[in-house]
Amino acid sequence: MEMKNILGLSERLTALIEKAQAEANEIVSKAQKEAEESLAEVRAETEKKRLRAQRRTGLDEFLVDAEADAKKKAKKVAKDYEKRVKKIMGTSDEKIKEAVDHVLKEVVPQ
Repeated sequence: MEMKNILGLSERLTALIEKAQAEANEIVSKAQKEAEESLAEVRAETEKKRLRAQRRTGLDEFLVDAEADAKKKAKKVAKDYEKRVKKIMGTSDEKIKEAVDHVLKEVVPQ
């Protein structure tokens, strides 16, 4: 009878050990899966941040270049308008002189 008890106890212990190993394997698998998912999320978020930073840097460079171009164009436009103003101002002086000369010739006899 003792041998039966020992064999029965041994079988129960073996079954318990197998059950414990199965549960441990399941827990380890679940933990690995969660760790892989977490790592994938972190990698994806890091990649998003890297791309945003890269785009922001590109955008900053674009804005600097665009601002420089805009300043050049503004200077050119300002010079063009300045030339036009001088031309208009010069034309007005000439017209005024012509008008004064004409009036003087008509009013004041020579």
